[in-house]
Amino acid sequence: MHRTFVATIGAVIASAAFLAAQAKTTPPAAAQGAAKTVTYIGCLGPGSSENTFLLSNAEEKGIKGGAKHLYFKVVPASEKVNLEERVTQQVEITGTFTDSTPPATSSESGEKLPTFSATSVKFKADYCGLPVPF
Repeated sequence: MHRTFVATIGAVIASAAFLAAQAKTTPPAAAQGAAKTVTYIGCLGPGSSENTFLLSNAEEKGIKGGAKHLYFKVVPASEKVNLEERVTQQVEITGTFTDSTPPATSSESGEKLPTFSATSVKFKADYCGLPVPF
């Protein structure tokens, strides 16, 4: 009886771990449609190449309980979108994903970050929550 109880508890724990892992990898609803226009609020930083930027600690605007702290690469959709002047600021950015890869929950995971084509960018705050150097 003791072994049956332990096996049952082990199966419950394994099932819970499996379900928790599935919930973490499910992309936000807006990221599932590659051509759907979405708006995120996050911190815009410089990217690894010219005219490429990184939106960090992003969360989708208007979605309560949605994924938070997302990371993805941002490129301007046209010359009218000036992302460079908003680097290190908190921004509200609207656009579409150019691939079907969902936003990552960590920029250090070694995964390829999805590319977000920005059609507009709006200033939200000077401070992104980053430590201020002395």
